[in-house]
Amino acid sequence: MAKGKIMVIDDDAKALSVAKRLLEAAGYEVVTTESPLRMPQLVQREKPDLVLLDIEMPALSGEHVLDFTTLFDFLRQTRIVLHSSKSEEELQSLVERSPAMGYIKKTGNGLTFVAQVEKFLAQ
Repeated sequence: MAKGKIMVIDDDAKALSVAKRLLEAAGYEVVTTESPLRMPQLVQREKPDLVLLDIEMPALSGEHVLDFTTLFDFLRQTRIVLHSSKSEEELQSLVERSPAMGYIKKTGNGLTFVAQVEKFLAQ
């Protein structure tokens, strides 16, 4: 039985693959998409416990994807965490002006990544 369901939205196929592998190894069910435009549809269908959202995507930035949360009631109830390599200052500023509950910096440390995801799930 999975510990929870996590959706990862990132335009980088390698980043999606790494996140999926790490989270599944930690016991989570993982849904991924490279298309930020699919977020509302997938969240409604999959009902994830947490959404990890990359904010540096060419088609539609994660910052604009966060605007979806004002359009759909079910998205207001969704826990969204930014997942990016942007600076701490930029990420903190974006969290403060958005409905995201926080951020996780992209690093090469899988244990830290999973621990941070678990911290947000526990909130």
